[in-house]
Amino acid sequence: MVLNAFKNLLPLIFLSVSLLGCSQKNNIVDIDLSNLPKPKKIKITNKEDQINQKPLDKQLIRDLVPLKNKKQVLANFKFGKKDPFSQEEIQVNKLSSDFKLKGFLTTPNKKYVLVNYLDMEGTITEESIGGVNTNLLPNSAKVLNIDPKSKKLIIFYMNERFIFEL
Repeated sequence: MVLNAFKNLLPLIFLSVSLLGCSQKNNIVDIDLSNLPKPKKIKITNKEDQINQKPLDKQLIRDLVPLKNKKQVLANFKFGKKDPFSQEEIQVNKLSSDFKLKGFLTTPNKKYVLVNYLDMEGTITEESIGGVNTNLLPNSAKVLNIDPKSKKLIIFYMNERFIFEL
């Protein structure tokens, strides 16, 4: 019964929506804009006029903090980019870009580190020196310490210590 009444109401609803949608709309709106303020015209002045407008307040100048020089800024940072004023965005060396630490392996006699270097995979130990007894490190890179408990590998390369963590 309710379903029958709904079926009779459905065409009536569609008919009323279509008739209202096709009716003409009267879009004429009468708004009085005469009370609105007019925008001010900006006067373009010469640079000479701008300079002579107002003398600088000496109190404000005394309150300014002087800029630090390059040496003072560099002394505050120990990690990250060596020189924040350099043009290069990131200083990448051969070790950090090609060397990947994969895991640690500990035996009763030795500690091994599983690494990937230049698409070669293998293990290195604390006696490993790049170019001397392994190809898994860059030339002259030396393993300083392997700490499997804290999952850290320390390598000395180009007069710097590199710490890799897993």
